Amino acid sequence: MYNRWYDNYPDLKSLLMLLETLDDYHIEIIAQDFLQIITTKYQDKFDLAIQRMSDNAPPGYNRWYDENYNLHTCIEFVKLLDDNEKIELINSFIMSLLSFITNVDDE
Repeated sequence: MYNRWYDNYPDLKSLLMLLETLDDYHIEIIAQDFLQIITTKYQDKFDLAIQRMSDNAPPGYNRWYDENYNLHTCIEFVKLLDDNEKIELINSFIMSLLSFITNVDDE
């Protein structure tokens, strides 16, 4: 079996599995929220990370989350962080998603 980099982060893997079940509209809303978290939390790293991602963009996008540019950007950004930052950001994503789900359920 192929081991993806995020398989080493069970919370991220679970988060992606959950997101994969959502429709495009909800993925976009959640991805925009994730981007907001990144830009707020990592202002000092965001511009350099975007440049690095742009320089190393793959010739094709084959993963399901590559279909949404914002979600793709968020996941690629996570990849650039050290382990402690990865875990912290993943936890922020999870909390954001839980809040989103709670708000949707309340509506």
